[in-house]
Amino acid sequence: MEHSLKLLVNYLQDILEQPDTAVLRPEALSPDFRELGGKITLLAETVHDLASQLQQKNEALELENQVLMDNIQAMDEISWALEQSNQELRSNLALVNALTDYTHNMIFVYAADTCQEVHANQPARWFQKAHTQTALLLTRLLLEKQPEIQHRLDHSQKNQKAEAAHSPEEVRPIEDTYSTEEIHPIEEAHSTEETYSLEFHGQPAKDEDAPRQSRNSLRWEMTLGDSDDTDIFYQVESFLIPWLGSDTENPHNARKQAIVHIVIDETERQRRQKMIYRFAYVDPLTNLKNRRYAMEKMEQWLQEGTAFTFSFIDVDYLKYCNDTFGHEAGDSYLIEISRALQTLGGEVCRVGGDEFFVLQTQLAPAEQDRKLEELRRQMLADKSSGHPKCFSYATILVPAHSSTPLTTYISDTDTKMYQYKQKYKIPLSDVVYRDDRI
Repeated sequence: MEHSLKLLVNYLQDILEQPDTAVLRPEALSPDFRELGGKITLLAETVHDLASQLQQKNEALELENQVLMDNIQAMDEISWALEQSNQELRSNLALVNALTDYTHNMIFVYAADTCQEVHANQPARWFQKAHTQTALLLTRLLLEKQPEIQHRLDHSQKNQKAEAAHSPEEVRPIEDTYSTEEIHPIEEAHSTEETYSLEFHGQPAKDEDAPRQSRNSLRWEMTLGDSDDTDIFYQVESFLIPWLGSDTENPHNARKQAIVHIVIDETERQRRQKMIYRFAYVDPLTNLKNRRYAMEKMEQWLQEGTAFTFSFIDVDYLKYCNDTFGHEAGDSYLIEISRALQTLGGEVCRVGGDEFFVLQTQLAPAEQDRKLEELRRQMLADKSSGHPKCFSYATILVPAHSSTPLTTYISDTDTKMYQYKQKYKIPLSDVVYRDDRI
């Protein structure tokens, strides 16, 4: 009995000190203690299992605590980096605010979500005070455009990120796309009060070899009527940038998006460009286009493959009008001829002292001659001015993709017109009207 108790006591001590190596042999116990030994063995196994489970849970808890500590440390690092970034952004914005006061262009910054003005440089503030009504209209147009600007810029940025993900090659910036003062033989733009247009400069290039767009901005134009009934032309470039708001208590909420509008006064340049255009392409007497415009327009149609009808008109009796009634009457005569020719439609150009071109697309030469003949008879029958009014003409068709030089068509039409003049021009003695001065 004592031996069995000693074995049980030793077994219990081994369980407490060395649970993994503790062993109890039931056959070594007396029969009266074997049942008790079995229960003690079962209890020892249960305690061992519970200890193992507790150890596993402790290890898992320690691992979770370590992960939590790592996350807390990472959050601290992110918060510190964000604070440094915000501080750097504040410094940069302060520098930008100071630098923008030294430009003559107006700069307005509005919050993207609330449309609240968050910054205006010194020229913008001066404009708001000096031109209150025009500034209010300008501000209204800027704010009306903001949702569209933000949508397009967000879409452009997403496209650029997608392209960058699929194309690892370097993105090269394109050349600046500001308008130049180069003159083109296109219809002169006529702006109206309170009109504006938006032109997006983020479209992909058609040429596969051309560099891709890398600027996140929209450039558009605006025309406003000033208080003195003069038009003011503006070019606006809008950017979507990060901006720090006024929420100093919660710096994470203070980081917002803002839209920067750089407003450039293009009035003088537009007026200068219009003046250059008039000198280059407009006849000062009749306000018709001149020979340069006519030649460039015909060359353009030839390059585009557009067939057109070309009419050569020569004014009759202009010398008699100038010599008899004076050059002012002669000028009035040319203006009347120009207005009459404009009723035909198409492009009417004064290419010489008494010579005009009429250019028409989608019109047969026979139909053009019919209209010219009817107009010629109407002017010949009009005797209200006291001097005869008439013109001679000739019309030909210039086919599409013609390889014949334009000078050949002009020379042939000129010859044909003079043949018409010799055949149909009424002698001056038969049409001269009574002049009391003679």
